[in-house]
Amino acid sequence: MLTGCEVQAHNDSLGCELPNVDLTRTFSTEDIKVLHQTSDDAGGILVFTNQNPSMTIHDHVRFAQQMADYSHTVIEPHSVAQGHSEADEVLEIVREASARVTFGENWHSDNSFHEETCSFSILRGVEVPRLGVNDTLFSSTADAYDALSPTMANLLLDLTAYHSANRAYGVGHPGNSRAAMENTTTMQMRSAAPILERDVLQPLVIVHPTSGRRALFASPTFTTRIEGMQEKESNAILQFVYEWIARPEFCTRVSWQPNQVVMWDNRITSHKGLADDLSERRVVQRVSIRGGAPINHRGQSFSKTHKMEAASAGLF
Repeated sequence: MLTGCEVQAHNDSLGCELPNVDLTRTFSTEDIKVLHQTSDDAGGILVFTNQNPSMTIHDHVRFAQQMADYSHTVIEPHSVAQGHSEADEVLEIVREASARVTFGENWHSDNSFHEETCSFSILRGVEVPRLGVNDTLFSSTADAYDALSPTMANLLLDLTAYHSANRAYGVGHPGNSRAAMENTTTMQMRSAAPILERDVLQPLVIVHPTSGRRALFASPTFTTRIEGMQEKESNAILQFVYEWIARPEFCTRVSWQPNQVVMWDNRITSHKGLADDLSERRVVQRVSIRGGAPINHRGQSFSKTHKMEAASAGLF
């Protein structure tokens, strides 16, 4: 469901609106299978509009659990931020009116710093601003990879890069996600967050486990450097990747309205929250589903075997 505003987002084939799927109901295995396939067919973005106004945080978790059960996996509570008081699996993301730093405002794929990264994120609008502002921008990282020249695609194919939770959630940077949390009245850090201590190595190009599509897997929020390169070499390639992913032809913009849920596949998309109007408060709640260790075209994964001391807090 695209915003009515003129925006630099031109990928009209990315995403699918499903206005008549009631997420408070119990789904059959076949229903969940269809949702998975629909997600693959839509490039990894499903927008569930017209949800029951009585939908609760527990309905949200129940739907996520059904998605997780189908893939024989689990819901992944946020490893750094405290969960909601009524359901620890739920991360409530608050953007206060006139906030100077916004949580999730830079491009990223959720939980890319985990050994087993996030497959689906399911986001429910709780307190949303007027239609067309403070939307969510998505990029198809699979379309972005497909559009590379053969030479550049082959150059990136076997590269690996480190992903860091501490980069976004560590102490000492005024513009990272931790700073954004500290500028709210409700978002708090967990008392213990061992994931901040080590960074993990991931393929720069990953293969989606069901569709087989190749996708770029790096972000200015969590990625620190390419393994085996000098800093200037790494930065140059990462800068190219970030700018390439953000090109309008790979992007679509989802507007928020009451009673709406958006689900996306982090393995073939990247996203960022927009803060184009700071006059209104926004509250959304996210549930994340654990996927597997990202693999490259050779079937290799590195996140469980290749780690290093965490990078300092910062931004690319």
